[in-house]
Amino acid sequence: MYKAVILDLDGTVYVGTQLTPGAKEGIEELRRLGFKIMFLTNNSMVSRRMIIRKLDEMGIEAKVDEVLNSGAATAIYLKNRMRNVKVFVVGEIGLVEELLIHGHEIVSDYRQAEAVVVGGDRYLTYNKLLDAHRAIIKGALFVATNRDHALMEEDGPVPGAGAVVAYLETSTGVKPIVIGKPERYIADLALQLLNVTPDEAVMVGDNIATDLELAKKAGMRGILIRTGLGKNKAPESITSVNNLLELPRILLNKQ
Repeated sequence: MYKAVILDLDGTVYVGTQLTPGAKEGIEELRRLGFKIMFLTNNSMVSRRMIIRKLDEMGIEAKVDEVLNSGAATAIYLKNRMRNVKVFVVGEIGLVEELLIHGHEIVSDYRQAEAVVVGGDRYLTYNKLLDAHRAIIKGALFVATNRDHALMEEDGPVPGAGAVVAYLETSTGVKPIVIGKPERYIADLALQLLNVTPDEAVMVGDNIATDLELAKKAGMRGILIRTGLGKNKAPESITSVNNLLELPRILLNKQ
């Protein structure tokens, strides 16, 4: 029996500043039916606090323990592996916020860095890439929040963290530790926070390569939503819904 639904955000619940059709009503119905909800996103440019505020402005309630993004997951990973870490960040304020919340120190001098954490960065400069490159070459742990090539915005896809990660991986010859979808670490962390087993959870998202691949790796059921990237043609073997309002019926039929 399914107990929890893990929902991707960008392209699934919303695209840019607009909710996808039926998202609010579908989530409300899932809650009414007693499903635990986890909002799971690879977007590291925002913090969990910023995500909750955005959802609230759209009329969707969410608590901090119902939201997990690759930035928070990366901060938790570093905490568990190295305790408090001096981090050089290639990313935005949301990623910095999550690292600070979890007790890490942000450094601007690459020579002090024990880890280089890379996320999406709309303010990227060559000098920032150069310092990150030098820190990694010097021996700092290279951690990627995710490898997403692009993020879906209202005007179409824009470069994601994966583009930055690829640059540094190419320049340094060092393979990063990757935290976000479709890697098992973030799936296991989400299941742990939900206190459910993989067969009790369903992953719903618009990206076959990340959302559905995550479900496959973790042993969860995956459902494609035909919004965002999910508008592209998908194999018939994949269960899909047109919007989140259709999801409760699908889940109840498979209980």
